[in-house]
Amino acid sequence: EFPEVFAAGGFDVVLGNPPWEQLQFDDREFFAATHPEIVQAANMAQRKRLLSDLLKHDADLLRDYTDAVHQVASTQKFIHGSSRYPLTSFGRLNLAPLFAETATQLINKSGRVGQIVPTGIATDAFNQYFFQNLVDQGRLVSLYDFENRRGIFPEVHRSYKFCLLTMTGTARPAHAAEFAFFCHHASDLNDPQRRFTLSPDDLRLLNPNTRTVPICRSRR
Repeated sequence: EFPEVFAAGGFDVVLGNPPWEQLQFDDREFFAATHPEIVQAANMAQRKRLLSDLLKHDADLLRDYTDAVHQVASTQKFIHGSSRYPLTSFGRLNLAPLFAETATQLINKSGRVGQIVPTGIATDAFNQYFFQNLVDQGRLVSLYDFENRRGIFPEVHRSYKFCLLTMTGTARPAHAAEFAFFCHHASDLNDPQRRFTLSPDDLRLLNPNTRTVPICRSRR
C-alpha cells in the first residue's frame, strides 16, 4: 500500500491507538458469547472437561475452534521467526509493542510517531530491547504516563497504566526525552513539577542493564 509514500522515504506522521492485547489464544474469549458455562467454570480442569464434551459432539464448532487456535499459533510463529519485528518479538507477545515498532519503520527520517500504548512499553523486560534502541538512537521524544483512575478509557480497568509515546525519525534525534508519570488527566501535563527530562546518558546511569525508564512521581 501507498507505494508513492515509501518511494519518498515513508510517512511524515503516524498516529495510533493500537490494540493492548496479549497475542495468545484464550478459550474463555472464544466461547464468551456462545457458551458462558465454559467461561464460568470453577477451574481449568472443569473448563477442559466441558470443552472436550462440547467439541466431541459439534463438528462445526470443532473446526472453528481448531482454526482459531491455528491462526494464533501461526501468527506467533511468524512474529518470532520472521525477523519482521527484531526488537519486540521476545517472550510473551503483546500487540501494542509490535504496532509501535512497525510505526517507527513506516516514517521517513524526519517523521514523527505518536501512539497510546501500555506504559509497559518502557518498563517491561520483554520490551527492553525496543526501548533501549529508542534511547540509543535518540528516537524517544516523550513518554507521558497515565493511570486510568478517572476512566479516560471507560472499558479499561481503573488501575491500568498507559502512556502517550512520541518517537522521531533518525534525522531528527532527540538529545533528551521528556517524561511524566502517574497523571490522571491530560491537564496534569501542564504542571511543570510533574514533567522532567532525561538524556540517554541519564538512563544508562540509572538503569545500565536494561535502559528501561525509572518511574518518578515528580521532577524532584
